[in-house]
Amino acid sequence: MFYAQIASNVTNALKIKEAFPALPNKKVLEMYNAAFGQHANKAKKVQFTTKGLSRKQAIIPVSNDLVENIMDDASIHIFQINALLKNIKSSMRSEFIHLCSGRITIITNNVPNPSDLSVIEKYFKSVEDINGNEIPSPRLPQSKLYLKIMGLPYL
Repeated sequence: MFYAQIASNVTNALKIKEAFPALPNKKVLEMYNAAFGQHANKAKKVQFTTKGLSRKQAIIPVSNDLVENIMDDASIHIFQINALLKNIKSSMRSEFIHLCSGRITIITNNVPNPSDLSVIEKYFKSVEDINGNEIPSPRLPQSKLYLKIMGLPYL
């Protein structure tokens, strides 16, 4: 293994020298270190997990006409929600409202707890331009995960 690493290092350095024959050896070494560096010989770690849904958001499914009403005054809604959350001494703050198909997503700095979700629900039900009966309860995103077994070692 050690000899194979040395051989690949020498091969890479020779390729640089062949590409730039007029360069002095010191410059070739600098180019090699810049291209391959000290981490060139370390094996890359395979990542078996992927980033899923962020739970730092509250999702409210609504109809398209309600989405337009809410998005028109999105900055005002964020300001009012943050004021209400501050009144109940919550550490959560809403950052912005994101429009998705058939729902609005309120992006937050922390994972909302049930009391935070109830504050958001009460706020949207009290807004004058929006019919409170058409607003369902906000909820956290849900995802389903599975594990795919690629193979089992055996003797």
